[in-house]
Amino acid sequence: MFQHKLLIIVNLTAGQKRIARKLPDVLQLFCKNGYLPTVMTTLYQGHARELARTYAHEFDLVVCAGGDGTLSETIAGLMDAHLDLPLGYIPCGTTNDLASTLGLSSDIDQAALDILGGKATELDVGIFNGKTFAYTASFGAFTRASYATPQTLKNTLGHLAYLLEGLKDLTNIRPIAAHIKTDESEFDGKYVFGSISNSTSLGGVLTLDKEQVMLDDGKFELVLMESPENAYELSQLLLNLTQRKFEPPILLINSSSIEITTAQPMDWTLDGEYVKGDTEFAIKNLHAAAKIIVPDSIGNDVEEDEEG
Repeated sequence: MFQHKLLIIVNLTAGQKRIARKLPDVLQLFCKNGYLPTVMTTLYQGHARELARTYAHEFDLVVCAGGDGTLSETIAGLMDAHLDLPLGYIPCGTTNDLASTLGLSSDIDQAALDILGGKATELDVGIFNGKTFAYTASFGAFTRASYATPQTLKNTLGHLAYLLEGLKDLTNIRPIAAHIKTDESEFDGKYVFGSISNSTSLGGVLTLDKEQVMLDDGKFELVLMESPENAYELSQLLLNLTQRKFEPPILLINSSSIEITTAQPMDWTLDGEYVKGDTEFAIKNLHAAAKIIVPDSIGNDVEEDEEG
């Protein structure tokens, strides 16, 4: 009956804990389509990476269910183990940035079906001072919200929790003096926000046009927001960012490698997880380093539950 072995790495606390309620349905769906699933639940930050690194080689397919952090850790674990396995992703976090970029369904049942009938596509992965990240590294305005917002508030308010936490930053933003080197340029400036990403959605707050982002082109999109002179200019810059108006003093640069040096230690987030401040940062794009399953036409060989 079972032709394939499946590892499902699950973060039961992600988002509003939807996966905990839907997991039996997901398991039944995979079983009915020839997969023998093994479920491993994450217990702490970094655990998904450990599970993927240690056990993924025993399986034909790996699926992770959780938020952006769970996905990032699972990708890192597969890379640690030097495995070329396709990765299925059931997004059930609060923002699900990369899932939005990939066109993955936010409906858990549909996401599972899309894995069964989908296709593997290559995905660039980032290295930040030796740390792996799946889609974004950022500093400055709004970035603290992703790791400072309590999980209970995220579960209750969802995406609104990030916005509420992010608003607290607006009164405390300090410009960051930085020297930046990309593939084609080198310059200095003072910035209140910066991101290095391979995604059209950043924190669920900022978005890039799909025409500007190629997930497998070997380049990141570097967005920098120069320091405004007053509160009104700051509000206008944030408005321009949300409306995707990338013109000075907002910079958008494509680059495969980025080096940033600051006078004072600067905190970052990698895929929504906190990274302690430092003064020198080297970011490199690993071209097509991962494979992730994206939706495709679902064939008749995928059997859905009778109740849908």
